[in-house]
Order: sequence, then structure tokens, then C-alpha cells
Amino acid sequence: MRRAFLASLAALALALPVSAAAAVAGSVEIRHVDLAKYPLVRMTAVAPKDTRPVLFEGGERASFAKTRELGSAEAMVLAVDNSESMQGRPLREAKRAATEFLTHEQRVGTVGLVAFGHEALALTRVTGEAKPEVAHTLTALAPDAQPGTSLYDAVELSVFRLKRMSSRTRILVLLTDGRDRGSRSSLSEAISHAQQANVIIFAIAAGSRADREPLKALTAATGGRVFKATDPSSLGATYKAVGRELARTWQISYLTTARPGDRITLTLRAGGQASSRQLDIAERSRGINASLPSSVAHSPITAGVVVLLAALLLAAAGVSANQRRRTSQISRLLESHVGSRERTDGTSTKPKRFEELLDWTERSLQELPGSERLFTAIERSGLKLRVGHVPYLAGFAAFFLGIVGTIMGAGPLIALGLMLAGLLLPFLVFRIAGSRRRKAFDKQLPDVLATVASTLRAGHGLRMSLRAVADDGSPPASEEFTRVLGEERLGRPLDQAISGMCERIGSPDLDYVATAINVQSQAGGSLATLFDTLSETVRERQRHARKVRALTSMGRMSATILICLPIGLAAIMTLISPAYMEPLFTKSTGHVLIGLCLGSMAVGALFLKKIVNVRY
Repeated sequence: MRRAFLASLAALALALPVSAAAAVAGSVEIRHVDLAKYPLVRMTAVAPKDTRPVLFEGGERASFAKTRELGSAEAMVLAVDNSESMQGRPLREAKRAATEFLTHEQRVGTVGLVAFGHEALALTRVTGEAKPEVAHTLTALAPDAQPGTSLYDAVELSVFRLKRMSSRTRILVLLTDGRDRGSRSSLSEAISHAQQANVIIFAIAAGSRADREPLKALTAATGGRVFKATDPSSLGATYKAVGRELARTWQISYLTTARPGDRITLTLRAGGQASSRQLDIAERSRGINASLPSSVAHSPITAGVVVLLAALLLAAAGVSANQRRRTSQISRLLESHVGSRERTDGTSTKPKRFEELLDWTERSLQELPGSERLFTAIERSGLKLRVGHVPYLAGFAAFFLGIVGTIMGAGPLIALGLMLAGLLLPFLVFRIAGSRRRKAFDKQLPDVLATVASTLRAGHGLRMSLRAVADDGSPPASEEFTRVLGEERLGRPLDQAISGMCERIGSPDLDYVATAINVQSQAGGSLATLFDTLSETVRERQRHARKVRALTSMGRMSATILICLPIGLAAIMTLISPAYMEPLFTKSTGHVLIGLCLGSMAVGALFLKKIVNVRY
């Protein structure tokens, strides 16, 4: 009986640590919350293994929260202390344990290796390497012969490497057996740079001489944890504990709806368990209210000042608009007699408010430089739009594209670029429509000239010949000649009306025809013969132009393919392997390369255009 009792006590004593460890491993915990980039909230949380945590803010699920498991991090750096005190068995055990750790962490992406003794040295490439290459480099690591432990420099170097390796989840696993001696950086600088780069630090304090206080500061500020290894033989188990910790640790980021000065309650739920934490935005965020205290920001006086400034701005805008819309004295005198006179059908002749707004917009645009080109572009496009419509169409396009980009999750710079593209979209539409209309008119021009020549031979005058084209032709030629005859009927000379049509169309062939008509009107001669000659000449010019385009089609197609090929290849590779192409879009070196590529492509496009552009 006594033996059974002792056996049960021994079993209970052995089971207590296991149950305690299981309780710790199965707990839910909000370990660290970072509000430095408010309204972006970043937090490190612990959840039971094989469960995915869900975050709630104030009882409601956090919208658009990004949850990443640290066990599948995209970039990891192992920082191993190889100082003079680590020579012999400690370094051998550290290398063996770190190699086994790399072997078991299959889901981690690229890995880097940093060794630090009297100075911190990176032993892998800037962009990281595969785990087998890092393990091979690690096995050849030798102890440093000079005294010193550059712990903080190692953290700085590791953070720099992690920033170049990935833009997402970054982990630093740090092992040291002593205290910092000889670093050029300080503990506060190392913590600041790690927080700015969103690097999570896990530290292993090897041996009894390790200074745990700075390690605790590093891990607490970044959301990691400190592990103790009092004996070199326990380093393997310690690295395994780090791996288990990574498998149940998550990094969560989301945009909070709380304002500075609010107190929010964050609740983390996973595996049927929950953990809550209250945060004061004004106290925990750094830098968001540095220029304006919270008491001032939330003061009613401040709100009144803002409202007063907004009212003054609106009043100034109203006064400016009123001055622009101010009519002349003659208009005000005649308004009482003709402004509100009713038509015979009962409708008022007084312009509507929208028409007044368009008129004011057109008058304002006329005062700006380059307004003549805008008027010409709209006339050449043939679209039934007034110049006053353009600013509102551009603003609507910019607003629409900006909203679409924001809904699709684009960043601020991309959304701003889409808004700028929306502002330029109407002008692009005018240019494309004008080019198509000019080509359609050029295609009709030889037949129009032949029709005029036939009508002249039948004994009719030039105006009757142009009227036949306006009545029987098809747009855009019929529209333009109808406008020419209308201007001539209102008193404008015919040659000036034809010159105005040339400016509206922008066709070199039509300019050639107008010049020939002006010369004939001064020198005299047969109009029918002139138009026959013009019709044949224009037809031959267009045939020659088509022949030139056919001969240069291969060069133009080559230029198009050479310009589109890099862009298409980059898009396909991004779809196939986003991780492979991510450094090109997320790192400064990649941005420089993109700029160089676009610049060289632009220069090449200009050269190719000069080669295939034949003047005729």
C-alpha cells in the first residue's frame, strides 16, 4: 500500500511539469502591440498550435486583418555568437543545434547568417540563401580570436539584411553567451531599427554569463521571447523550443477605426480560448500627436477654429465666383427686356443654371495658357461636348479611378497615380477620337474632290458643288462642308471658312488642297481641271503612304514587340512566382532597376520610331 502511494506521488510529480507546459503551449496571449504607424496596428500574438487566431476590436471583428504565422516567415536571420568565449564545445553545440533547427524549419523562406565576435559579419548574400547553403556555411564557422562581443552591431546588421531579403514577415534568432562589448551601436538604436523594420527577435541566452536584460529589452520591444540554455548540451532542445514557439506565434496587422485619445479593447480568440487587452491610443502610439497635444486636438475651441476657417474659405470661393460671373453693364440693362421673355412655345429664354455654370467655366478656361489647344482638340475629336464639360469629366474620372484603386487595395502612391491618369483621360480620348476622325476624312477626300470636279463640269458653281457634298456625302466630310457653307452664309469669306476647316481637321492633304484653291483664285483657270488634278494627286499621296507603311510594318512590329516583351515577361513571372519578383517591386534596388529599364526602353523606342518614320 505504501509502495503504491509513493508511486502515485511520483507519477503526479512527473505529470505536473508536463501539464504546466501543455497549458502554456495551449494558451492564447497578446504578447506585443505596436502603434508606431497608427492607424496601422501591428501585434504579435500566441495561439494554440494548429489554430488560427481571430482578432476583435471593441467586440467587432477587425476588418481586412492580415494574419501571418511566424513559422512560415519569408525571411529569417540566424545571428550566432562566435566570440572568444564560445570556442570549443559551446560553439560546436551551437552550430549543431542551429543546423538541426534549419533542417526542421521547412516552411521558412530565405535564410541569412550573421556571426559576431569583436565585430559583426554577414556570412551570406544580401538577399539570403537557401537553408542547405546556410547550414554548410554554419558548419565552417570558427571562433573569433580577438576579444569582444558586438551584440548590438549584430542586431543592426541582421535588421539591415532582413530588410533586403523580404518586405513581409521577418524573424531574427539571436544566440549569445555574454554581454555586449565593443558595439558601435547602442541598445536603443538596435531596438528602434528593429521596430521600424518590423523584425521580431527571439533570443537564446547561452550559459550563466549571458546578460539577459538587453535580450529581454530586445524581445519585449519587438514581440519575441527570451530562451535560456544554461548548458551547451541543452542548445538543441532550446532551438526546438524556438521552433515550437514560431509555430504558434502569429503576426497580425490591421487598420484601426479608433481615433487618437480613444481606448480600445483588443480580443484574440483561438481554439475556444480568448485573451483581451485594453489600449489607450494616445499613450501607446508614438509620433501621431507630437505636433498637437491631445487636449488641444479634442478641444471645442479647436473645432470652432476649423469650422471658422472652412467658412472663410467657402466665402472667399463664393466672392471669387461672383466676381467671375459678374455681367457687363449693357447685359444688366438688357436683362429686364430680353432675359425672361417667354418663347412662343412657353419655354423661357433665360439660360439654365447648368448652362451658366458651363459658360463661367469656359470663360475661366480662356484665361489659362494653352486653352486654344484644348478648344482645337475638342473640335478635332468631333465629340458633341463643350469646353466647359472637360474639367468636370476629368474630375469625375480621377475620383472614379481613385475609388476603384482604393477598393482593389492599391497603396496611396498607386491610387494617386490612378487619379492623375483620370485627370489626363479626357485629353487622351480627345486625341484618339481626333486621330480617327482625321483618318476617316482623309479616306473620303479623293472621292469628295472628284465629286466637286464632276459637279463643276455639269455647269454648277463651287458653292453648289460643296452643297452636293454636304447633302449627299457621309460624315465627317458632310458635317465639315455643311459647317463651311453655314459660315459662308453668315458672312465669312469662303476661303477663310475652308482654312478654318483645315485647322479643325489637321490633315496635311486638306492643307494642300486649300493652298491650291487659294492659288487658283488668284491666278485663274479651270476649277474642274484643278479639282481633277487634286483628286488624283491626293489619291497618289495616300497610295504612297500606304506603301510606306507596308514596307515599314516589320520594323514597327519589331519595335512594339521589343517594348512590350519585358513588361509582359515581368507580368508572367510575377503571376508564376510572386516571391521571386517581389524584390523588384518592394526594394530600392529594384525600383532603380525598373527606372533604368523604363528609361532605356524609352530611348530605344525613340530610335526605333526615327528608323521606321519615313517622310513622304
